[in-house]
Amino acid sequence: MIDALNSDVLALQEWLQGAWRRLTNPNLTRFEQPELRYYMRDAERALRAGLQQVAARDLAKREVSNEVPAIKRINFRLLQLDT
Repeated sequence: MIDALNSDVLALQEWLQGAWRRLTNPNLTRFEQPELRYYMRDAERALRAGLQQVAARDLAKREVSNEVPAIKRINFRLLQLDT
């Protein structure tokens, strides 16, 4: 899943770069331009979601590696008994 997520994010980034280049093409019809922009918006949403998932995964990895051991030190308190 990790590699698939990274490859999806990279594929979306590459597609968007190509779409921006294609958008500057003067041979696009006035009907193709809005449709391309629509697909670009969808790709940007998907890319944003993928980047958030990657960031959450990396944050979880860092939290696990910095986790405190489960053994806790117990503080004892001695009471003085009056006899």
